Amino acid sequence: MSNDHHSHNQRRSYDRASQGDRNAQGGPRQNRGPRPGGKPYGNRDGKPGGFRGGKPSGPRKDGKPYGSRDGKPGGFRKDDRGPRRDSGFRKDGPRDGKPFEKRRFDDERPRGPRKDFKDRDGKPSGDRAPRGDFASRDGKPGGFRKDDRGPRRDFREQSHPREVFVDGKLMAAPDQDAPRHRDDRGGFRGGPRRGQETGVKAHKATTARQLALAALHQMRGRDAFAQDIIAKTIDTSRISREERAFATRLVLGVASTRGTLEEIVTSCMDSPDDAAPAVRDALCLSTYEIVFLQKSPHAAVDQGVELVKSVAPRAGGLANAVLRRVVRAKEDFPFGDPRTDIAAYARLHGFPVWLAKRLIVELGPQSARDFMVASNEPAPVFVAVNAVKATDDEVVAVLADAHGEPKPVEVNGRAVPGCYRVCSGVPLLDGRVRRMFSQGLLLVSDATSQAIASLVVGEDAPASFLEVGAGRATKTILGQSLAYRRFGAQIPDYVTVDVHAFKTKLLQERAEQYGIQVAEPFIGDATDLNALVGERTFDRVFIDSPCTGLGTLRRHADIRWRLRPETIEESAELDARLLASAAPHVAPGGILAYATCTITREENADAVEAFLATEAGAAFEVVPYDNSDLGIESPFFSVSLEPGGPDAHFLALLRKKA
Repeated sequence: MSNDHHSHNQRRSYDRASQGDRNAQGGPRQNRGPRPGGKPYGNRDGKPGGFRGGKPSGPRKDGKPYGSRDGKPGGFRKDDRGPRRDSGFRKDGPRDGKPFEKRRFDDERPRGPRKDFKDRDGKPSGDRAPRGDFASRDGKPGGFRKDDRGPRRDFREQSHPREVFVDGKLMAAPDQDAPRHRDDRGGFRGGPRRGQETGVKAHKATTARQLALAALHQMRGRDAFAQDIIAKTIDTSRISREERAFATRLVLGVASTRGTLEEIVTSCMDSPDDAAPAVRDALCLSTYEIVFLQKSPHAAVDQGVELVKSVAPRAGGLANAVLRRVVRAKEDFPFGDPRTDIAAYARLHGFPVWLAKRLIVELGPQSARDFMVASNEPAPVFVAVNAVKATDDEVVAVLADAHGEPKPVEVNGRAVPGCYRVCSGVPLLDGRVRRMFSQGLLLVSDATSQAIASLVVGEDAPASFLEVGAGRATKTILGQSLAYRRFGAQIPDYVTVDVHAFKTKLLQERAEQYGIQVAEPFIGDATDLNALVGERTFDRVFIDSPCTGLGTLRRHADIRWRLRPETIEESAELDARLLASAAPHVAPGGILAYATCTITREENADAVEAFLATEAGAAFEVVPYDNSDLGIESPFFSVSLEPGGPDAHFLALLRKKA
């Protein structure tokens, strides 16, 4: 019943609001003339009196005036009030004959005598009289005046549309303002009652932005990688797919351009050291939206202020000032001519200056530009069918039903068996597709990684296989699936090595899930394989090198700002030790495969050539990469990072001389 009462009064409040400030003037009600149909206003069905239910506004049958209780003037009817924040009147009417009094709070100043307003009959009213002296609408006691109640809350929805950026498109998202709760009078309350301690105002940042900011806090506090934090926070949240995609985009974007964002934010602050790390995280997130996502300045600043206030309630003014400066600074970004200024060129693409210089030297100006542009794009989504448990047809049918639009993939002009590209990551959240993942029928892997696994397994079935740097078993699953697809059986003596115990444990769990055979998983340092496998030799020895990973920047956004120039040199030195350690364990006529997911010559071609120049390397010869369909033959398999394409990888196949 309280709901009906609330909605009735809410309608009446809107009707009253449309009458302007007539009542506020204190004068009598204006006669609006007859209504259409000949009936005067203020009655129903031709009956005189007030405006409710045709009841007259004069005395009732029992002699008591309307609007009173127990025959005493001054009462008011509950259905006249409508929802109020706090009118200052008691809910249940006067008690013990005492008049209603306005409640005074500690934070209010004494008001002094009331101004001489006039009542509805034109008579001065002086100070506020007790309730019983109020004039009714028809001049009789017991009424209730709208202008005596104080301001009313507008209970209509006060939201505004939000936007999310998914797969290159702006999409609407539901408003994420704090929810309103039903109060004990049947109304709604969106905040504290007047006079109460308000504390910290509820922030209005969207849930996607809040999740992204929380992920950034964890990355900074734990020195963790973006993808690991995303998997534990955003991917497990119960928000919509679009919001998850937007939150992921924000985290990866901020992580990949962090240095540039920090530079911009610092330049827009008077005292950069005064901002706590959590505040800087929020400022960087909003700066990324303004500068790199080209978001509406008004929306980005508004959301940025709310984000900052969610972690530092008193820093809202600072956030507003800084972000407005960012909006103005955006007009001059990247603060120089990128055609002649290498710092501006690096800033434009969110890269460290030293790395931008290195890329130009390694790849040339045009290829370096393509590489940096592609590194800032969302990575395409590729999946691999596990032939051990499923056929391509049944998996493709499910992906198509989930609107994944699966398409077979070629890399360097050669088809990759069991590899399909899907339109985005959204179809992978379909229940049927997720079930295939849980059953080990399908896994996500970049197309170039799948192409390398196919080349390493080769066309002749190996009896034994040693994988160095097996990690979480992705290449292990790909290799055994391809062996089953190609030879009708998995490689029986498949041995793995990794230095991390937790990764080896995960490898065993995933191998069981995908039905993959792993004969022996070793944990230890691969630069000393003799200590792990003794003098054993294998038909295939595959080194999945722990390189700098520059070819996977789209998927590992943290790399570019974690790397240092000396990191590349250290990685090349490790590669040399791994090659030297693996060489004695390749059987005569067997293959030593060396792969990286980076683009530096120091870690790729130079590392292989340096190995071949050693005594151990002299026993090997290069097996060139040959694609007869395209008439391509090159000493090594290499894929460049280009917009819309798969990741950049390198592979060298070396055969041990018999």
